[in-house]
Amino acid sequence: MKINSVFISNFRSLSDFSINLPQKLLIKGKTGSGKTSILEACFVVSSGRSFKTFDIKDCISKESHNFYIESDFDDFESYSRKVSVGCDRKGNKKIIIDGNVSSRKDLLNIAYPVVHSPDDMFIITGSPKFRRDFIDRICFIEDKSYFDDMSEYIRYIRNKNAALKDKNAEVVKYLNAAAAPLIDRIRKKRNVSCETINKKVSILLEKLFSEMKVFFTYNTDENCAEKLDSRLEKELEKGFSLYGPHLDNINITTEVGNAKNNISMGETYITSFLIKLAEISIYAEKNEFPIFLIDDIFVFVDDETKKTLFKEIEALKNQILMTSSIENINNFNDIEVFYLSR
Repeated sequence: MKINSVFISNFRSLSDFSINLPQKLLIKGKTGSGKTSILEACFVVSSGRSFKTFDIKDCISKESHNFYIESDFDDFESYSRKVSVGCDRKGNKKIIIDGNVSSRKDLLNIAYPVVHSPDDMFIITGSPKFRRDFIDRICFIEDKSYFDDMSEYIRYIRNKNAALKDKNAEVVKYLNAAAAPLIDRIRKKRNVSCETINKKVSILLEKLFSEMKVFFTYNTDENCAEKLDSRLEKELEKGFSLYGPHLDNINITTEVGNAKNNISMGETYITSFLIKLAEISIYAEKNEFPIFLIDDIFVFVDDETKKTLFKEIEALKNQILMTSSIENINNFNDIEVFYLSR
């Protein structure tokens, strides 16, 4: 996948901004100049959502009624596509692919970006939700039907919570019985994805940082039907679901124990970045090369580590767009620099 050009209107601080994008680009500029907004807009137009906010209408410029992003890109099959994404203040989002109104699922079938920003350190230091979200992305790479599994599960939780709020035990029992096979399927796919990402991270660590050890652990109950039944009384009392894949715990462990509390800021950044490189390598096995967006590249790491990681990303086949206010890359001729003076 490669974004050839992007036009951005009323998105964050960007109004009527356009840029042609080479294979590898470092965007430099002062804090607040709009560097991250360019990356975020590229992410929105190739995924249908933002990596900075859960509510995409937050991206609309303060004095505007909507935002609009349009791009020309080559999809995973190297076909030229024209995609636009717009959203208004009411949260109405429209995705147009080659002139046709489309869904986010349609977009994900032809393009998907990988992003790394300092916020991705929460995969290590944050709540289990950050790790669940990451493993769910790996599940989707491995099996596109996982999108439908999770959509079905979200519908189940919504219906179940409504029934719990109404204290309707019979409806909850029916929903639980119907959802048990789905929950087992989701968990099996997550376990496979944890094994896959662990292998990829291990290969990268052996190559780049042999002294480090990093792996995901995901422990779940074997009989979820029994667990659902055992939680029913408590859930009816509380009025919402207390059990299921949306609450499962996923940990990251290192050579010194749980990564959440036992590694430095620099090690946390390196770990989160290597996890994203591992994600990219899974795509590469399928001969897919998503755009790699890196915000505030290589903060929190020393100069020697920066050189190691720059060499690694320079060798990738993926299109790479990076932002920084401080980095100099004189030793990497394949990476172009764009100075954002705003």
